[in-house]
Amino acid sequence: MSVEEIFAFHAQEVGPVRFAEPFGGWVATRYPDVRRVLADHEVFSSDELRYSTQPIPHGANPLLRSLQATDPPGHHALRRIVSQVFTPRAVSALEPLITAKVHALLASAGPVFDLVGEVAHPLSVHTIAGLLGVRPARWPDFVRWTEAITSFFGRFTADEARRTAFHQALTELGAYFREEFERPAGIIATLMAAGLTEDELINFCTLLLINGHETTKTLLVNAVLCLASAPKPADVRPAVEEVLRYLPPTGGTDRFVTRPTALGGAELRPGQRVVAMITAANRDPAVFADPHTFDPDRTANPHLSFGHGIHFCLGAHLARSEVRAALTALLDRPWRIADLDTHRTPVGIDVRKVTLATGR
Repeated sequence: MSVEEIFAFHAQEVGPVRFAEPFGGWVATRYPDVRRVLADHEVFSSDELRYSTQPIPHGANPLLRSLQATDPPGHHALRRIVSQVFTPRAVSALEPLITAKVHALLASAGPVFDLVGEVAHPLSVHTIAGLLGVRPARWPDFVRWTEAITSFFGRFTADEARRTAFHQALTELGAYFREEFERPAGIIATLMAAGLTEDELINFCTLLLINGHETTKTLLVNAVLCLASAPKPADVRPAVEEVLRYLPPTGGTDRFVTRPTALGGAELRPGQRVVAMITAANRDPAVFADPHTFDPDRTANPHLSFGHGIHFCLGAHLARSEVRAALTALLDRPWRIADLDTHRTPVGIDVRKVTLATGR
C-alpha cells in the first residue's frame, strides 16, 4: 500500500449519525456530534462492562477497567493520582533525555534504515519503559503483549489463536507487573505510595504500556508519511498538530449510551454502542478549511485526536514531546521513503515498516 492509498483510506465522509451493522452500533462523524460524545460522559459512558448490552468476549482486558474506561467519581479520584506523572513540568524534565535518545538512535542507524524498528518503536518503548522502571530485556515482551491484547476484540474474538494469545498475554503481563511491585521503581513506586490497589496498578500500567508506546510510535510514523512530500515546516509544533488532525494515531473510540438520547437526529437507546469517528470529525469541512489538504502551517486546528473532556489523553504532552524531538532531528538531514510494509488490522492500517534512505 502506498502513502497516497493510506491517505485515501483516512479520507472518510462526514455525514449524519447512522447505525452500522459491522460496528454493532451508531457511528458519529460530524465534528459537533463526535465532540459531544467525547465530552458528555453522563450520557456516553466509557464503561463498556457496565453499560454495554452486547456480549464482551474481551472482558478480561485490563483496559476495560483502567482510567480510560472509568466514569466519575472514580475517574476523577484516579486521575488526580496518576496525572502528577504527566504534568507539563514533568514532561519538560524528560525532554533532554528524549532528545538524547533520538540522536543516539539516528546515529546508530545506517544510510538506509527502518523508521519503525530502529527509531519510532525503540524511542516510544524506551520512554514508557523508563517511566515504569522496566528492564530493557523485557521490552520485546511489551510489544508482543500489546499486539495480543489490542487485536482481540469485535469479530476477531472468534479466532481461537487470538483468544489463546490474548489470555496468555494477560497472564504474563500480570505476573510481570506483580514482580515489579516487589521492587517498585519509576512511577510504579509513586503510584504505590499513593495507595492504589494491585488491580488498579496493573490496569493503569497496562494502559500506559499499550496506549503510551503505540500512540507515540504511530504518530511519529504518520508524521514522516505526511512530511515526506511536504515543504519543510518552519516550526514542527503546528506540523505535529496537523499530523494529529490529518492522519491521527487513533481513528475512533467507543462510548455506551446510559439513557435515551438523541444524537444528530438519531434516537439512541441505553446500552447501545456509539463509535466516535475522530478521523472523520478531523476532516469536517464545517470546522476545517480545505480539510483534505495537509497543511503543516495550519494554525486554527481544534482536532480531537487526543479526545475531549475528562478523558483527554493523559500522555498528550509526552507524545507531542517525543514526536517533536524526533522530527526536529530527522528534518535536519535529507531523507526519502524508499519502501513501505503495511497490512490491514481490526482497526485500520498498520504500517509495519518504513524504510528511509538518507543522503541526496
